[in-house]
Amino acid sequence: MVQVWQQESEDYLRPHLDALLEQAVEKDCGKSLMTEGFPAWLDNVVINKNTIQRPGRTSYKVRINIESESTIKDVSLLRWPDSHISSEKQISQKVDIDTDNERQLHYTSKNYSLSSDLKSGLYQIIISDVNGESWKSWVILDSITPAQEVRWESRDSWAVDKKKLLNPSCPLPRQTVEVLEYSEGKYSRVWQKSYESRYPKQLPKNSVEPNRYLVSVSMINSRWQGPIIIQEQNTISKTIDLTEE
Repeated sequence: MVQVWQQESEDYLRPHLDALLEQAVEKDCGKSLMTEGFPAWLDNVVINKNTIQRPGRTSYKVRINIESESTIKDVSLLRWPDSHISSEKQISQKVDIDTDNERQLHYTSKNYSLSSDLKSGLYQIIISDVNGESWKSWVILDSITPAQEVRWESRDSWAVDKKKLLNPSCPLPRQTVEVLEYSEGKYSRVWQKSYESRYPKQLPKNSVEPNRYLVSVSMINSRWQGPIIIQEQNTISKTIDLTEE
């Protein structure tokens, strides 16, 4: 598929890309789309596309999460043939201990803010570390309708719409619920939980004290492209006044 995209007209291919890719990932959720794995210094790569809906506003973000044994120097996501997806970007890093394997892991996250949704097409991810090592791979990103999406149903409740049957080879869609409180000029998280089944439709009782909060609910649908995890996320967010019942 990568070779076809590089050789054929993008305008010709785009209408067919989602159907072709959906068919390709049907068997094993995309694990066999790439035969090569990560180099020894690279453990995990996740590309997350997030559409965030707030009252009167929709924004788009792409986040690349990396787990590695060495410190990451740079991360790039380029649209074929060589276009950067956004000039608005931010990178954060932290180091933690993998207690299971008794080793040090570096966690790197690069966030892109976009003016519109990322177009379907061919992209290249390039990762380099401080030791001079570099790894790159072609990635096909799509606009396939996710299996499940979340939307507001009432003032303080939400619903999950099932768009199509789940692929049994893919991870279960994950719902995350986050509650943020505004204080001293900034938001801070006061409660968060993730669910892979029995998705709630409201905040659990007594999860937070009565107050005004920013409530954010996401559905994350995942697939693979070889060793890379591709996530399609939709997020709804708004301010809710929680009162004592």
